[in-house]
Amino acid sequence: MENQKLTLVEQSLAMTAGMHRFLQNQKNGTNSNSSRLDKDVRGVGGEITVAKWLNVYPQLTTGPHRGGPDLDFNGETIDVKTTKHSPAFLKASLKTKVTTSDIYILVHEEVFPIYKIIGAIRAEEFIQEGNINDTGWGKEYSLEEHQLYSLKVALEKPNVNETFLPWNDTINENAR
Repeated sequence: MENQKLTLVEQSLAMTAGMHRFLQNQKNGTNSNSSRLDKDVRGVGGEITVAKWLNVYPQLTTGPHRGGPDLDFNGETIDVKTTKHSPAFLKASLKTKVTTSDIYILVHEEVFPIYKIIGAIRAEEFIQEGNINDTGWGKEYSLEEHQLYSLKVALEKPNVNETFLPWNDTINENAR
């Protein structure tokens, strides 16, 4: 996918929402270093980039919450993970459950305000024991960027947890 540059208004929105998240994290005691502001701005920038691609409005949540989805799209929840590292890894805590979000999307920040959607994967393929690795920060679920699908492909894949349940005749009828 091509690099996407945030507009000046989107940049301002990312900086404002990122600052609010940073302050909320400090208030909650979840922020241990002063360089965290750039991580929060980066995260919001990635969410705005994906929201633009999907043509939805980003949630821009700044209140206290732990993890979970950043966007809603066609009845599914999406968790956007944004990094400045290249090559990039999609990562999630071992506390993450398959039901936390339906889809995980990895975004790379080249340099603010330029972002690139790297790829995506459905939760049931990502949150599993075979994807537990230690990439230098302790054990977590992680995949390398080349292991991800394009965003379009990941969005089109059926949700395994809904489509292939043998006891759900309605969904199985629709899947045929």
